Amino acid sequence: MIASDRTREFEDQGYVLQRGFLSADEIEALREALREAQQVAAESDVLDRKGMTFKHNLWKASPKLREFITSPKVVGFLCDIVGPDLWVRWDQTIEKQPGGAAFPWHQDNGYNGLLDMHFQLWIALTPMTIDNGGLWLQPGSHKLGKVTHESIGSHVYNPGDESKEVLVPAEPGDALLFSSFMLHKTNQNVTEDQTRMAYVIEYMRLGDVDPFIEAPYLIAARGGEPAAALVPRQPGSRSLRNQRKYLVPRVHRSLSHLRHRLPAKLGGKSGS
Repeated sequence: MIASDRTREFEDQGYVLQRGFLSADEIEALREALREAQQVAAESDVLDRKGMTFKHNLWKASPKLREFITSPKVVGFLCDIVGPDLWVRWDQTIEKQPGGAAFPWHQDNGYNGLLDMHFQLWIALTPMTIDNGGLWLQPGSHKLGKVTHESIGSHVYNPGDESKEVLVPAEPGDALLFSSFMLHKTNQNVTEDQTRMAYVIEYMRLGDVDPFIEAPYLIAARGGEPAAALVPRQPGSRSLRNQRKYLVPRVHRSLSHLRHRLPAKLGGKSGS
């Protein structure tokens, strides 16, 4: 199979930008579906900062969003670039209000602990500019593979090579597909009256897994065609390769959770 121009662009730069991916009517329908789903989302997220809020796993509460993220238009765009068989790992809205805080350079794998590359489909719901906290990338940084990060409170940080940074300005309806290994950041929203908002969906290849999230799981594509299906098990979960790969990370994750729970349980007990 001959790779498409967009596939080559993705492999070389780590991202592909599609201007005008959604029409004005499609954007309005997406905004409405997101508003409905946000009503039942968790009130806060561990990544929230001053003036910047995240609402995640909205697709689980919304048939409209499930239909959109597995639609022929979205699936066709993805499969032409990253391959024919995909499932939905995560989705979230990211809203940065005037004065909203910066989000430092990172790979998404630095947060979720995954070892495989996956794919972020970032859809602009409002204009994204240099002033309102638009998205910055380091093209080609995905070729580094998974990198280490420093911890900064609830966030992680790796500056990469900031001399390579580029801003990706966007208008509502533009779509940006980038590798989870891509180093990216957003700066503070320094405007007085512009809220910047995006909807992000994360896709993984069917053979790759995330052992840290709970069912149900949403299949998006098989054989390059839409194949929406809710399933109780990740397709790659029975793979011995995946089970071995995540054995140590799962133990580390469990021990970390245990360390965080013990102080809370012991907090009401006197030591003497």
